[in-house]
Amino acid sequence: MACRGLSALATALLVAAVCLRGAAADPAGKRERKSRAPEPFRGEPCLLGQPKKAAARPQNPYAAYPRSSAAAVGAGGPAAAAAAAFRARGRAPSRLRRARRSGSSQSRLEGTWGALDAFPRRPPARAPASVAALYFTGRPEQLRLRPGVLAELPRGEFTVEAWVKPEGGQSNPAVIAGVFDNCSHIASDRGWTLGIRSEENLGRKNAHFFFSLRTDRLRRASMILAHHRYQSNTWTHLAATYDRQQMLLYLNGERVARSSQQLGDLHSSFMASCRTLVLGGDNSNGHNFRGYLALLTLWSVALPQEKLQRAFLRKAEEREATPLLNARFSHLEQQWVAFKDGDYPFVESVYPPQPPVLSPLMPPLCGQTVCDNVELIFHYNSHWPLRNEKVVRYRVINIYDDDGLHPTVSHEQIAHQHQMLSQAFGRYNITWQLNVHKVYSSLLRHRVVLMNCEPSKIGNEFCNPECKHPLTGYDGGDCRRVGRCYPWERRDGVCNMECNNMLHNFDDGDCCNPGVSNVRKTCFDPDSPLRAYMSVKELKEALQLNSSHFLNVYFASSVQEELAGAGTWPWDKDALNHLGGVVLNPVYYGMPGHTNTMIHEVGHVLGLYHVFKGVDEKDSCDDPCREMAPSMETGDLCADTAPTPKSKLCRDPDPSNDTCTQSHFSGTPFNNYMSYTDDNCTDSFTPNQVARMHCYLDLVYQQWTQGRKPTPIPMPPMVIGQTKDTISIHWLPPISGVLYERAPGSFCGNCAEDGTFSQYVYEASSPLVCDSSGYWTPKEAIGPPDVSQPCETSLQAWSPEFNLFNMSMTTPCLWPLGCILELHFLHPVYPDSLIVWTTNFSADSKALSDVEILTEHGDSVHLGPMDTFCDMPLTIKLNL
Repeated sequence: MACRGLSALATALLVAAVCLRGAAADPAGKRERKSRAPEPFRGEPCLLGQPKKAAARPQNPYAAYPRSSAAAVGAGGPAAAAAAAFRARGRAPSRLRRARRSGSSQSRLEGTWGALDAFPRRPPARAPASVAALYFTGRPEQLRLRPGVLAELPRGEFTVEAWVKPEGGQSNPAVIAGVFDNCSHIASDRGWTLGIRSEENLGRKNAHFFFSLRTDRLRRASMILAHHRYQSNTWTHLAATYDRQQMLLYLNGERVARSSQQLGDLHSSFMASCRTLVLGGDNSNGHNFRGYLALLTLWSVALPQEKLQRAFLRKAEEREATPLLNARFSHLEQQWVAFKDGDYPFVESVYPPQPPVLSPLMPPLCGQTVCDNVELIFHYNSHWPLRNEKVVRYRVINIYDDDGLHPTVSHEQIAHQHQMLSQAFGRYNITWQLNVHKVYSSLLRHRVVLMNCEPSKIGNEFCNPECKHPLTGYDGGDCRRVGRCYPWERRDGVCNMECNNMLHNFDDGDCCNPGVSNVRKTCFDPDSPLRAYMSVKELKEALQLNSSHFLNVYFASSVQEELAGAGTWPWDKDALNHLGGVVLNPVYYGMPGHTNTMIHEVGHVLGLYHVFKGVDEKDSCDDPCREMAPSMETGDLCADTAPTPKSKLCRDPDPSNDTCTQSHFSGTPFNNYMSYTDDNCTDSFTPNQVARMHCYLDLVYQQWTQGRKPTPIPMPPMVIGQTKDTISIHWLPPISGVLYERAPGSFCGNCAEDGTFSQYVYEASSPLVCDSSGYWTPKEAIGPPDVSQPCETSLQAWSPEFNLFNMSMTTPCLWPLGCILELHFLHPVYPDSLIVWTTNFSADSKALSDVEILTEHGDSVHLGPMDTFCDMPLTIKLNL
């Protein structure tokens, strides 16, 4: 299965995580198509939750499934990274249809509902009544109210309400419904419009629902927007009212915006025949909406807020005023006609879900995974069996020369550090089992490994402090004054140190010639294979030691004194592959007074933040994760660590001139291992921190533990029903592996409860030459997205036009193909949907200029250009 054609035509950083959800069903389940126009891809959206194990790959249970492949994404941007995920259905595929121009029977589709819960539940035996919904693909599929259905559209007060489920990525604006002037020969904003738009970053981020309105008596329209960004792939009740004096906008029954700038009737009775109700776009054949629309109702009165409280996908109560229009989508042609000879949208029968037995355990706003959930951590704190002893394996990577001499760290260092590590964690029922992996390689041993210093930073005309090392020539000469180099000194068979810098091309190679000088001390050229230094990433790539069964411990020097180590977060994409693990400075490892450095970094690996997160580590004073009081939902997500600034003092910090008003801190956790105080001061973790570490050992690192007991069920059962003779009890599944009953002979062992299967991109490639730094390569498109700051430049993204030597210099994508990224998926399935994450792309063009799907049968289908936002994944429904 391949995904090809990330075609980039604009300056863009694209982080694409493509989620394709497939239907593993018999060929009889094909969707109906209209013969008059190419069919856009369709299917149920693939709703991705937090990945349980980022690097784990599902085994292939699909040998008996029909072989099909989905494969194409087109992106417009100089920098693009893609990751992909598939979902496959273990039952018959969904059926979608377009309405026909003559009467046709209604078809049904069983829908998949809600976000991917942490604890999914089995659906009820009896399905509730279905609701007919329209699905707009974003192409010209507007519907116009058929003449004669209404004598006249409301021109005074009115209410319009509907249930909408928008896709991620929309045109700007995207019109869901509106009343437009069809008598004007030029574009007119008279009437009203409900839709989605963004006015930030030239319309590329922070998109909101909006309601705009203009009466005939005023020259300008008024527009009101919801407070928060819209949620993609989520059903939302959208309502707007106008009472001749005030415009109001409601989301899920809550008033989110209002305006009093418009007055009077919308139009006169004389102009009533010039007004048309249009769905899925405007009357100029543009600004098309992508997503679902259901239960559209139009009233000739402005309903009060209490009348707009709707149960999920339920119609208005019968006791309310009679609506002017109840849109019937099950028999579409009776009320609606395609606009300007366009196509009809798809009609789908969807089913409201039953109320859940328990609410899903979701992380708080500042959290990452279920282990950040307040209720879950409470149970880990309260029930000691969840914190039973865990024996965890770790592996020290010790490099020797070819003769088995000169190890990176001594046996005494390893033994002493292991003793201190065991003492620190042992009291919290976490025991460490030591393994030493010996590597015999003089080539690796005699090169200095530098933390945070990539070879591409050497000689980039900027002094990088992390590269200011003698064996890099002090950053290739960028961090010191370059001496005079005479022309006759270059290429003279002698290594002239005054010429050994980027400005003089490192003495034209003489200093990296082993026949001329000792290259271990003089080779600074980042392009030479004999250079005296290497990055941590290069070391890990050379060793290829997977982290799936051990916590790997590597060693690297640090030019900056405060950088003594680094660790991989449990939610990082690389947590369980060869790029994960802990990196420590060998000078401090196992040495008295410095043994807590490893304890601190292991804390990061097990999900712990610095205790000063939310105070010193914050984006701004308005950061919602800023911590002003101990909390489980802000700062370091531990309520038993008081807010504190960064400090090396073994006491509360001195008062400071904090720009965010808080200057005095008391009761600070200066003796906590996750602080920056010295070894003679730090000696403990808090109960909340211990609960988080045990949770992440269960959630992510099960294969590190000896014995590998089943993952615990973290929540107690609850009684959900009782009769005279029976009692019904509900248990939750384990946090790191959801268990379902499977039908006999089922192939879908890795599917969700509803039979869907998700997978990310397995392989990625591009014909465009990547930056020599090794960053921004197609490999960044593999696995789940890992960009922490959307809409900003990121090294964790496929970015073919960026250059690390000079961030302002780009390599333009070639016209007309642009930058192409080809994506492959491990398991062949019938895909239902595709998700693409983009970030930091220009606003003067579509980020994706084309998406091409390639199947294993040799078929190729183009989706065409796609609008997307940098702070929200693009979701594309497929219909293969």
